[in-house]
Order: sequence, then C-alpha cells, then structure tokens
Amino acid sequence: MNDEGTALWDANAIEKVDDHTVRMNLRTANVAIPEHLFHYPMCILDPDDGGKFGVGSNGTGGFDLVSFDLGQKAVMKARNDYWGGGPYLDGVEFIDLGDDPSAEMAALASGQVHGIYAGEVSQLDVYKGLPGVKIYQAATAQTGVLRGQCDTAPFNDPRIRKALRLAVDPRQALEVAHRGVGAPAEHHHVAPVHPDYHELPFMERDIAGAKQLLAEAGYPDGIHVGEVACKPDPAWEILAVQYIVEQWKEAGITADIKPMPSSEYWGIWTKAPLAFTGWTHRPLGFMVLGLAYRTGVPWNESKFADPEFDATLTKTEGIVDARERSKVIGELETIMQERGPLVQPIWRGAYAAWTEKLVGVRKHPTDYMNLTKWGLSS
Repeated sequence: MNDEGTALWDANAIEKVDDHTVRMNLRTANVAIPEHLFHYPMCILDPDDGGKFGVGSNGTGGFDLVSFDLGQKAVMKARNDYWGGGPYLDGVEFIDLGDDPSAEMAALASGQVHGIYAGEVSQLDVYKGLPGVKIYQAATAQTGVLRGQCDTAPFNDPRIRKALRLAVDPRQALEVAHRGVGAPAEHHHVAPVHPDYHELPFMERDIAGAKQLLAEAGYPDGIHVGEVACKPDPAWEILAVQYIVEQWKEAGITADIKPMPSSEYWGIWTKAPLAFTGWTHRPLGFMVLGLAYRTGVPWNESKFADPEFDATLTKTEGIVDARERSKVIGELETIMQERGPLVQPIWRGAYAAWTEKLVGVRKHPTDYMNLTKWGLSS
C-alpha cells in the first residue's frame, strides 16, 4: 500500500517502460512476483471493466465468458484471435452440481459432464471403477490447519499451542481423514512439494511432552479449549477435526466441534477463537507463510505476531536460489513448530476424473485448468 494506507498501490509502484514492458518498483525484494501474478486472487482486469469481471470482460485467455448463472452454469466460447496456440475446444461449460460428491460421480457416470476437476477423496475408488474415465493425480500443498487465535487465552501461551501439536499423530491423521492420499504434514505449513522446503526431524506424537507443557502452563489436570468452528464440506475436513479432537483427549485436552455451512464459516473464519480452515496450494514455500502468519495481514486468521518470524520471512522472500532459501525457510519451520499457532496434520493429494476422450489434460496442484491445451479425440 502507499505510505498513507489509503490505496493498494503507491503511485510509483507500477511503471510503464514502453508499450510492451512494465517495471514493478517493490518496497522489499520478492522472488515470487511471477507466482503472485499467477495466484488465483490476483485477478488482473482491463480498467474499462471497472474492477468487475463478467460477461464481455476483456482478457488475454483463449476463451470468452458468454454467460454466467450463479449456482448453475458458466459458459465459455473459444476465441479465434488467441495469441498462445489453440484453443482446440469450441467451448467449455462449467456446471454447478452442488456440494454432494455423489451427485458429481453420477453426472460423470451418466455422461452429463465430461469430468470432475477436483474430486472428493471419498469417491476416488468409485471413479477408478468407472469405464471410460481416466484419473489425473497431483501431489500438492493443499491442506487444512486447526489454529487458535494467539491474542486469546489459552492460545496466547505458546506452550499450549505446542501441546496441541504434540498430541496429534499426522501419519494416522492422513489415513483417517484422507485415506492415505497425500503426505503427513509437520505443523509448519511448508510442503515437501515446494522447491524451497527444508526437511526437519519429523514431529512425532508425544503425549508425555504435551502433558508436561500443559502442566508448565498451569493446567496439570488438562484443559478445555472451547469450540472448533469448521465445515462439513469437503468431508475430509470434519474427519480431520474429529480425529484431532479425539487424539487430544489422551493428553487431557478437550474441545467441542461446531460444524456450520460453508457460507456461514467464511463469514467468521478470521474471527473464531478456534477453527479449522482449508488452505490451497501455493507454488513456493514462503507464500502461505506471508499470507497467513505475517503480523497484521488480512488473512492472518490466527492473529500470530512474531517479530523474529516476520524478519526472517522478509529475508526469505528476497533469496533467489531455492537451495539457499531452503536453509532460511528451515528457520521459519522451526519457529512454527515451537511457537506457531497451528495444528497441521496432512498434505492433500488431489485428483480429477475426466473422460478418456479428453486429451492434453494435466492435474494442477491448485486445481487450475489450462483449457487452451485440451481437446476431444474423435
């Protein structure tokens, strides 16, 4: 933002060099500019669109949006003047089938749709058994975190926060909540798929250690930490919450579970003292750390504020070489494990199910679809 905090961009932040070149004048070094420009919230619009994307909006992609009915369908038509090669499809329709995974499976089995771009893990074996359907899978940094707000008791005590982590077995959580599809997480929100991931000794479940931390924090007989706000959809999220809460009991930690519709959850996700939030994939290890855990940023749902973490994160963002950056990210990972705000049990493996007639398909870890490369075989 500008110095006054009144505008998203400082007047000198983006500079036109010539008709084909812009220069970004950053406050601090950041190697992730290409990744941020590819980030799903970073919607770049023609100024004539007035900040709103819709039918008729100008863009650089291979398709035009020709109709959009919220909760029903979006229709896209191929452009004849696309600069990047293709597209090879005449058009694409996105159909909203609601939140029921079985409805998606039935639509694909009946031929109502050509595919499901992001399948629910509980349906994976069913999709594998459908004739004429091909499964595309990807390792990802998609995950979910159960976090307490660090400005609210008892989560303002880092000993309590670490005890919550030590009471959970991530390997078993992966099996219970996600059928083993993915990888166990390590409570620091940097994934093995990231090029700058730093491997630490695995954070094993340690009930004795959790109880000792609780006793040091003044809770030798255990603690009730309140209600966990969460969503029942997708199903793996509430399975993960149920598993975590059950595992906590052995360490003397109890909690209630408060599921609510997604529409309600996203209205309170940054306000609830204790909640489980799904986070999607980002391509570099420090990107979510900046979005979710830097002091004062809008998506810092945990209210985590740590000057050492912030300074190390800023240093990390300016290191170009991934191997060198990994060493500093290891420091961030250690801070998160020791005094961070989250319990993070799993990394999700993602999949899509498409008719075998589609060609050019790849599964992207953020669930993106490069439709200009896709086609239908005759």
